[in-house]
Amino acid sequence: MMRLSAVVSRFSLLMLRCVNRCCSVVAVALPVLLFCGGVQSQEVEREEDDEPNQHAILEPLGTESDEERSRWLLDGAELVLKPRTYYLHRDYDAASTRAGWALGGGLEFRSGWWQDRVRFGATVSTSQKLYGPSDKDGTQLFKPGQEGFTVFSEAYATVRLGGDHGVRVGRQTIDLPYMGKHDLRMIPNTFNAVTIGNKPGDGLAYMAGYVDSIKYKDSDEFTPMSEAAGADDTDKGLTFWGFRYRMPDQSVYGLIHQRTPDLFHTTFAKAEKRLEFSDELSLWADVSYTQQKSIGEELIGDFKTHLISTRLELVAGDNKFRVGASRTDDGGNIQKPYGNPANYLSIIINDFDRAEEDAFGVGYSRDLGQVGPGALSFFASAVWGDTPDTGPNASPDAAEFDLTVDWRLNEGWSDRVWVRFRGAWVHQDDDFPGADDLFDFRIIVNYDLDLLR
Repeated sequence: MMRLSAVVSRFSLLMLRCVNRCCSVVAVALPVLLFCGGVQSQEVEREEDDEPNQHAILEPLGTESDEERSRWLLDGAELVLKPRTYYLHRDYDAASTRAGWALGGGLEFRSGWWQDRVRFGATVSTSQKLYGPSDKDGTQLFKPGQEGFTVFSEAYATVRLGGDHGVRVGRQTIDLPYMGKHDLRMIPNTFNAVTIGNKPGDGLAYMAGYVDSIKYKDSDEFTPMSEAAGADDTDKGLTFWGFRYRMPDQSVYGLIHQRTPDLFHTTFAKAEKRLEFSDELSLWADVSYTQQKSIGEELIGDFKTHLISTRLELVAGDNKFRVGASRTDDGGNIQKPYGNPANYLSIIINDFDRAEEDAFGVGYSRDLGQVGPGALSFFASAVWGDTPDTGPNASPDAAEFDLTVDWRLNEGWSDRVWVRFRGAWVHQDDDFPGADDLFDFRIIVNYDLDLLR
């Protein structure tokens, strides 16, 4: 079994390196033609606040079984321009202010299904500086040093195995707990990977793969997974497998296991049960469990820890009321070098998953309906985290208060404009050395334009 695993990993790595070399040649020869990218279709699932820093979703891989069939690459092809502008200002009481304003986004291409079997996709992403003083670096809108950049963030091929089963090879997005696009800035994380899975509506979805490297949101280079996790000068990939089962009432049960050899493994499991009282009133009861442990040569240290996170959400018409709690073990902080923290209490700034941290949170969301040319909604959250005052896990207690306002225009030329305002205030225990309060404010404007329709 170990020999088979080694062969699969080596074969996957060779495939990825070949794809990377081809991408480099194409990037030099055809920069205009391939300023584009693939969009993974999304399922209609439970409606949640669009909080990219709180990711407990097990996004299925594979292909849609009912996608339009074709025999030529341009039949059903998509070319989507996704411009984005993003302003961020973070003011600390003690540390230096961080600020920047970026313009960019992506141009995404997805071909039709050649011979009803193979589809190609690519994305060119860019983040260019409109404002970004060198003394206010650290926004992650740009490369370190407030430097704008452009990158082929995706370049992949998808092979349909039949129905909704598929294999994808190359630079791609993955959206799983503790490994995902973590779309917090201008450009999401992407991965060099070979993935396999299916993409049903309800029922059982499976997923597995080998991930060689990650391109972070503020970088134009791919970094080996082991090096991204903190093991300098190493070149080890990550393997994962998992499943998700969704009931007709949208209740979800799932598990994912990820392993980076000689570093650590992560196992995440969740159950989200819906209790429906009427068309307008329902209750969600959610619980998740994360277990992490160093393995092999323990290149980033010896640790074993876990996180238990729970949430109740009452949905009453256009209103949602939430209460949640989490507890992190004293064996260490939760490691999340590949994006997508999965604590239900993770919000704009803090993830509340430090060693021996107890956290409690409340939240409220409301859909205000049509306001002018768009649909207006907002959600607010407050979370308090308590950690030890002394000992190896001592850190300042923290409280965070957030407000997000979304205005999604749906009329006229602007019917795909999404304007988002976000504010976060973090207060830390003043009695703890190194504590530092901050205020974070953001304005993000997104737009989607399908150039072939």
